[in-house]
Amino acid sequence: MNTVKDVLDQKGRTVFSIEAGETVLDAIEMMVAKDVAALVVIDGDTGVAGIITERDYARKVLLNEKSPKEIAVRDVMTKDVMYVREETLTDTCMDIMSQKNFHHLPVVDRDKAVAVITAGDLFKYVVQKQSMTIDELEDYIYEETGGEG
Repeated sequence: MNTVKDVLDQKGRTVFSIEAGETVLDAIEMMVAKDVAALVVIDGDTGVAGIITERDYARKVLLNEKSPKEIAVRDVMTKDVMYVREETLTDTCMDIMSQKNFHHLPVVDRDKAVAVITAGDLFKYVVQKQSMTIDELEDYIYEETGGEG
């Protein structure tokens, strides 16, 4: 069975985070600089406090005509964060993302975020695994037919 660890071994384990007291503008600037669509929110040493995404910004700041310079990340972040561990099955991650309409899942170890896995990461991983399986089957068929075919 494929796990989050398998995906992270391929993708890497970089996690970008921001303090809950920083402004939403700071968060957006960091997302742009790091070319990511979400940041893990931390609040001191308490571990993962939430996650802020471009969607949070659009829905809770822009549409409400608030100033991102004046609003703290803690006021717009998603607080009830679903997270996974490295041993979580990729199928479970896809189910969570599909059912909850999430695109980002923090990967947590001992209450600390060690990575973020995205729907795109899972998609790329599944496509790569399927491609490898197809190649193996084609090689097997080629060998079984004596090279014809």
